Amino acid sequence: MVKAVSGLYKDLTGFLPYQYQLRVAENLLTGKNIILSVPTGAGKTWASIMPFLFAKNQPDIDFPKKMIYSLPLRALCNSITEDVKEVTKNSAFKGMSSIHTGEFSDDKYFESDIVFSTIDQTLSNFLCFPLPLSQRQANINAGALIGSYLVFDEFHLLDGSRSMATTLGMLRMLGKLSRFCIMTATLSNNFMNKLKGALDNVEIVTLDGFDEDIAKIGSLKVPKDKISKKEIEVAESIINAETIKENHKDKTIVICNRVETAQRIYIDLKEWTEEKGIKLICLHSRFFDRHRKKYEKRLKKLFGKVVKSQKTNSILISTQVIEAGMDISCEVMHTEIAPINALLQRAGRCARYQGEHGKIFVYDVLNLEEQAKVKESDFDKLTKEDIKEIRKLKNLYLPYKEELCITTLEYLSQKEYQQLNEEVTVKLVNYILKKAEQEIWNGISDGYKMKDIRNSWEKSVTDKFGAKNLYRELVRDIQSTEVILIDNPDFAVKVPFSLESVGIYKWSLIKWIKEVFEEHQYKFDDESDFWIAGVIRSREDLFLDLDENEIKYEFYSLKDIESVKETHETLFLNNSLFSYDSYVGFNKRNLGKGKSGFKESKDKEQFIHAYRKDTFIQHTEALLGAFEKNFDRNNQLDFVFNALNVKLKSKIDFKKLIQLILILHDYGKLNDRWQHWMQSYQRALSKLKNSPFTYQENLPLGHTGFDTKEQKEQLGEQYEEVVKNVEKSIKEQLKGGRPRHSGVGAYVIFDVLEEWLGSDKLWDKLFVPAAYAIARHHGVSNNSSPDFSISNHNYQAIKHLLEKYGFANYGLSQREKAEELNDFTSYGHSSFLLYLFFVRILRLCDQKATDDFEKYLN
Repeated sequence: MVKAVSGLYKDLTGFLPYQYQLRVAENLLTGKNIILSVPTGAGKTWASIMPFLFAKNQPDIDFPKKMIYSLPLRALCNSITEDVKEVTKNSAFKGMSSIHTGEFSDDKYFESDIVFSTIDQTLSNFLCFPLPLSQRQANINAGALIGSYLVFDEFHLLDGSRSMATTLGMLRMLGKLSRFCIMTATLSNNFMNKLKGALDNVEIVTLDGFDEDIAKIGSLKVPKDKISKKEIEVAESIINAETIKENHKDKTIVICNRVETAQRIYIDLKEWTEEKGIKLICLHSRFFDRHRKKYEKRLKKLFGKVVKSQKTNSILISTQVIEAGMDISCEVMHTEIAPINALLQRAGRCARYQGEHGKIFVYDVLNLEEQAKVKESDFDKLTKEDIKEIRKLKNLYLPYKEELCITTLEYLSQKEYQQLNEEVTVKLVNYILKKAEQEIWNGISDGYKMKDIRNSWEKSVTDKFGAKNLYRELVRDIQSTEVILIDNPDFAVKVPFSLESVGIYKWSLIKWIKEVFEEHQYKFDDESDFWIAGVIRSREDLFLDLDENEIKYEFYSLKDIESVKETHETLFLNNSLFSYDSYVGFNKRNLGKGKSGFKESKDKEQFIHAYRKDTFIQHTEALLGAFEKNFDRNNQLDFVFNALNVKLKSKIDFKKLIQLILILHDYGKLNDRWQHWMQSYQRALSKLKNSPFTYQENLPLGHTGFDTKEQKEQLGEQYEEVVKNVEKSIKEQLKGGRPRHSGVGAYVIFDVLEEWLGSDKLWDKLFVPAAYAIARHHGVSNNSSPDFSISNHNYQAIKHLLEKYGFANYGLSQREKAEELNDFTSYGHSSFLLYLFFVRILRLCDQKATDDFEKYLN
């Protein structure tokens, strides 16, 4: 197997693997999980990905056929996605990967075989508050992690008390239902051993014992005429344009802790670089996606491996967005102080490639006078104004802890730590982070957030606003607000989630908006259309058990600064009053009046969806076809099926169980009242003048609508108005809307599973997840089955399907009164995980079959 993996490395990358990479592959492919710690530039990415690619086409290897690769930074996610796509573009793995970040998603349901995602998106999906989806879709994506290979890159950058703890809790809950690889360059040995003890079946892989690899890895190999790969100099001044000018050679990277500092340095250098013919790039988090991607691609052409031996005469001004994982290098780096783990990540962008040597200038965020003021201050003798000033200076270390930054600076000021190599790096991490890591671990090991994860699942059902208010507790306490710049609120309400945004620290934004309010407050009055900031809210209840309702929105102008201070995930700002420039981004310097454009991926829920008519049998068989083509192809689910049977100590045919769930999911649509409503509705549509709708008497329907795709165009923009008028008429005629239907299949699966499985204990573990998957296939909150009465005529449709798919021996109840389902909250997390697995398959198959049922019919 090792030889075959080595061959795949050679075929894809053109290079043979390092021995530690083969060790990682051997462990993963024989059932182990991995904690991998090697220096930046040593090939961690491919060490984690290559075993998955190898196993992908090896049916005999019990390994997941889906990989979710999570990263802490958007820019890093974009960069690695592009790198992997480039390497695999001429292979059998071409087209397998997608990206999912807060700014962009070409796969919002995590359907690709390889998904690159930010950790925020991955965790929010598992916690059932998916950031890019509406709350009624909150149960779709969590199941993607079940049965997947989960990679967590740059793990040390996660928030210890939030995203790191939640990730560990998630892995403990998943257990053998997933395989995982945690990767880092800067966690101490002690912390990695604690991680190993907290998780199941883990091996730690480092470069210890791989001397041959150390001699070969380009990012570690010292040039012949140097005593180290890179050297550090602690500067006496704060970071400034003049020092950058004096030390520029060919490739310079500047990393600032704050966007405002990066923007200031960029502007201070702009005129000089233009005179000297130096290429200057600014890259940070306050760019629209289209501009950020443009600069990310450009910096790879100027600082990437393809130009490592070429002169490009370039300067990059950036922030933390490039400090980890970006495959770029420079000969001179300027960086503001950060904790040692972050600083070493930044250093990984200097002299990264073989044969290079680099110099790194490290700057305190305070000048010498400010440092003295902070160090010598005695709070007992200071005035209130002095204390306020000292706190303001200390806050300049944010988003990092002042103590860690100062300790890191003190160590780096010592000569013995100024020549960076692997030995010095390990010492610095172990010395400086010991206390901080222990504090982090104390918080993590107190329950591993498992109760909080369960609480989040339950809130997604019981709380009207779902569990998104738990984001700051479980993922990230980043007090950031997304800003969308618009000139026309009436347009924005039509496509609110399709517009680009930039993120900015909440209190910086409030201070900024307050200044604008003070300048323009006089323009507000009851009759005026003038606005500064606003929010867009949903007009409709997202929890209706309806699958054909369009969600609508309204714009609310915020008239005072107090209303702005309330918690808002997104604020819409009047772009005539705020500044955006394509070179420096969202700014306070009155540079540019750019506005938000469309994201590359538009949310399907924003637009009118014209349904096609299908019969009950067509729709159900299309779901079964969608399952075969999208989930059961090439033994995709074998890993999770095997793991579930091990967990349950059973031999269940899970494929057959899923088929049963799909067959029964719309059993409630055969309810006589439901069919009467839909038949009346379709009949009325068919009687419209020049109608593109057709009607066939007494044929149980799955959906109402058009017969063919071409007929959708006949009504054009009139579609919405025409359909609503007919719906209103039918509601008046039948004294109400369509009856609820999703709980009926949940009710009847109870008896089928009891008869099929026999064992009470096993039945109890499977009934609730299967029933709730059916009950909640249009939303997340249904707990009951309605009254239903199904005639013998309508029952023939389900009877036909049961017989065709091997369930002929199981009869279903045709008449029952409304009834509550079993209380799901009393069951353990294993039942909820199984529910999330089932409901994801059901809801995605339902979507696909509804969109184009003919595509999935045999």
